[in-house]
Amino acid sequence: MNRTPSDPEMPSERPRLRDRAAWPWITALVQAIAVISVGEAGVRLELARQGEEQRALVTAHVAGTRARLESELNSTLYLSSGLVAFASSRASQLEESNVKDLLSTLYKTGRNVRNIVVAPGNRVKWVYPLQGNERVLGLYYPDNPQQWPGVKRAMERRHTIVVGPVNLVQGGRGLIARTPVFDTHGEYWGVVSLVVDWDALQQTANLQARTSQYRLAIRDVEGDRGTPIFGESAVFAERPVTARLDLPGGSWTIGAVPADGWVAPSSRIHALRLLYIAVAALIGTLAFRLVTETQRRQAALRDLARLNSELESRIDARTRELRNANDELARLVETLRRTQGELVRSEKLSALGALVAGIAHELNTPVGNSLLAASTLADKLRTLLRPGVALRRSEWEESLAQMHEASDIITRSLSRAGELISSFKQVAADRTSAQRRRFALQPTLHDLAVTMQPSLRHAGLTIEEGSIPEVELDSYPGPLDQVMMNLIQNVVQHAYPEGGPGRIRISATAAGGEVTLEIADFGVGIPAADLPRIFDPFFTTRLGQGGTGLGLHIVHNIVTGTLGGKIDVQSELGVGTRFIICLPLHAPRLPEDPA
Repeated sequence: MNRTPSDPEMPSERPRLRDRAAWPWITALVQAIAVISVGEAGVRLELARQGEEQRALVTAHVAGTRARLESELNSTLYLSSGLVAFASSRASQLEESNVKDLLSTLYKTGRNVRNIVVAPGNRVKWVYPLQGNERVLGLYYPDNPQQWPGVKRAMERRHTIVVGPVNLVQGGRGLIARTPVFDTHGEYWGVVSLVVDWDALQQTANLQARTSQYRLAIRDVEGDRGTPIFGESAVFAERPVTARLDLPGGSWTIGAVPADGWVAPSSRIHALRLLYIAVAALIGTLAFRLVTETQRRQAALRDLARLNSELESRIDARTRELRNANDELARLVETLRRTQGELVRSEKLSALGALVAGIAHELNTPVGNSLLAASTLADKLRTLLRPGVALRRSEWEESLAQMHEASDIITRSLSRAGELISSFKQVAADRTSAQRRRFALQPTLHDLAVTMQPSLRHAGLTIEEGSIPEVELDSYPGPLDQVMMNLIQNVVQHAYPEGGPGRIRISATAAGGEVTLEIADFGVGIPAADLPRIFDPFFTTRLGQGGTGLGLHIVHNIVTGTLGGKIDVQSELGVGTRFIICLPLHAPRLPEDPA
């Protein structure tokens, strides 16, 4: 049977049609997201592998630098051990001649040695080579604030201390290895200093702060961590590979990073991303076509099954359904009358009067259609059952088709009427009671939307039901309905003061032990200056126009009190308003609740 836009069955079938139309898109999207997720995981693994390879190369560079530097320092610093042993055994017999020969031999043996200094009693007495270092002779370390701390530390620790690089008295920069000398009786005699030329050490150890591949820096662990002794301080701020170089009396930290920074996505990575996006698009397209074709075949099979049903059995079934539906309609109408009377007599639920009127008006169409179809069906039955009248086959088939169409109209109309009254009954039952019970959120909000829709239609507004999770609340459905109805009525009065067209969207999300409801409109919005006051009692922008200023105040008290939740509002002029309600799945118990 062809359906027209006024067919009562159309509104109930549209959601199912939309669901079937959306399913291929959902399937395609899920498949595409799965492929993209796997592809992105592979890309991240590849990036991690490249990062590990780069870090291994930098580690090898740092290790090689440390080894070269350690080798150069050890080969130079060991020279002082022989001089210290000689001075310790002959402290009182040291003379210019034998000291000069020893210092000359050690100087020529070592690498990177700038000079060797002997200071009995902490005063420099001998230095080799003397040329260029004359200013050092006679230097008394306690009078030199730059060098005395290192000498004092060597004396206190009684072993060699390496300090620097420092600015030398004779000019330039160098590392100074200071070794305290004690005579055979254990008494402090003086100090032997071996000065290593810092610039020469850099060349022999092949220290380069920046190469085409790496940037290198060195800093003293015990010194100022912000000022490296070699290279740029920025190296230590870029997650460098580090190695520790232990020195007599201290240690250095060697750090290095790639010259151009750590690994960044290469063209190969970008190509991989483009590849898995293309694969995702292909798989999504195939999934869409597969689901669409499956739906088409299923629809064809359903149509074929309906066409194969026997006409006589359909007439009998429709007749029984008509009888039962008429009885149910009579009961539902009587229930609606009783409910309407109770609501009108209840002062606190006077707002439901408008809902009853809207439902009753909405029922006129299905009830009228049912009565008209029932009359037509009765006439046809009397014609068919009239004795002595012979009907042609074409008349008989035409009568059966009309009876079949009438029974379809009655069934759809009564189903629509039953849905309206069932939703209204549940809303009315919850609205008139503040009793605590367990209830499902989605059908509760759906019943409310169905109940409110007739009265909203007169204002040119519609309710959209967004995504609502299938969660169960242990709470108070009556106060929750009152909150939702007050908010919807607030939209009618304030968001669309001149009437529709307009829409209201109800949606919800669940996380943890809470559910968040959102009631949104797309109307005129609320001025920013009014937002902090909208929940205050008696605050209204329609004073003298029927507004009491108590609707949102009641909503706030119910949400934060009875329901144990929170409510917030967001609005923008000319865009719309959103009320956001956060409720616990288990509301706090009230004193009057049964134990």
